[in-house]
Amino acid sequence: MKKIVLTLLAFLLLTCQSAFAANPYPRTLDNGNLVFVAGHMGYGIYAIRSSVDVQLYQPPKYQIAINSITVNVDTGQRGDVEIHYFRYNWDTKTVYYYSQQKDTWLKWDLNCTYSFATGAPFVPNLAEVAFVSAYNMKFYGNKLGYTYGSWQRVIPESLYQALGI
Repeated sequence: MKKIVLTLLAFLLLTCQSAFAANPYPRTLDNGNLVFVAGHMGYGIYAIRSSVDVQLYQPPKYQIAINSITVNVDTGQRGDVEIHYFRYNWDTKTVYYYSQQKDTWLKWDLNCTYSFATGAPFVPNLAEVAFVSAYNMKFYGNKLGYTYGSWQRVIPESLYQALGI
């Protein structure tokens, strides 16, 4: 009986450790001003909510700028601040982002699998943080996209929880 209890306890400890290790990035920093949007190789990309700048308000069209910052999750050291620009169409639920590398506006394809190597996978989360921070309402909400071979939410519910909406 003692072996069974110890085995179960060891299993539970390993399970808990792997669950915590699965996402080492804090959801928010600086009392919620920095919101986690993506992570890669020990660095988290955080949206800076206080930096939101509404540049166009012509419903159903909007344009918003927001800054992001990288944070080393092991040391807490912060990197450079980058500015991002997004255009939204409420009626079609489409987002365009400005690519500084290509010097053009690109449509975010909800049915494409993006990676850090091929594109900017943080775009929908960062765009959503900008929209929620500007208007206190969800842009994508429960909208689904077809990625990784199945229909999935574009924005995870955990992001909305971190934003308090």
